[in-house]
Amino acid sequence: MMQLWWQKKIIIGAGMVGSLLLILQSVLGTLAWPTYKIGPYPVAMLTAKGTPYELGFRMLQLIAGMLILVTLISLIKYAIATKKNKFNRDLRWLSLIWLIWMVLQFVWPITLDVAITVTPISVRDIVFGLVIIGLGVSLIQLGRSAQENQFESLSNAVTLLGILYILFNFLTYVVTLLGWPVNGFLDVIANDVIAVAMGFVSWYFMRLAES
Repeated sequence: MMQLWWQKKIIIGAGMVGSLLLILQSVLGTLAWPTYKIGPYPVAMLTAKGTPYELGFRMLQLIAGMLILVTLISLIKYAIATKKNKFNRDLRWLSLIWLIWMVLQFVWPITLDVAITVTPISVRDIVFGLVIIGLGVSLIQLGRSAQENQFESLSNAVTLLGILYILFNFLTYVVTLLGWPVNGFLDVIANDVIAVAMGFVSWYFMRLAES
């Protein structure tokens, strides 16, 4: 029987490629732009206005985010087809918040002075903080519905990674206020955590696909 587009491994596995691109951005940034240092500077410095590789890294994030979104949409189709209603609902919420995060990252980059100095809390900080919490909570909620559908390892992974994502972003904020030069390192970990979470979701279901 012919497969539908959302049943193909290449579609379900697209999120793994997107996740890898997100993880590699800090490494690529270090190699391409020596001014960027993982320890003291956040990953957002790579896409800050006026930086030499701003457009390149913004496009990298956009492509990676779209690949992950393709996987999430294919899993929504799977949840609908298999009548996993709660799982479908939680995937939709995660997809929506991921789309918001992706668009905001592309259209609302920080300025270079914000990336390298401690500045007062801005509207952008509040908005992104809410999106970060939303992403973390959505992963935790997806873990609960995954458990109800007997996806045990998926449930454990996304629940843990959702908690860690919120935790490392909170720690990044705290050490930035304290002026400790490790906020960039914690920010990289937080970004890698969300990338690993999305990559794991993609990998988990890619194994179950027929081809």
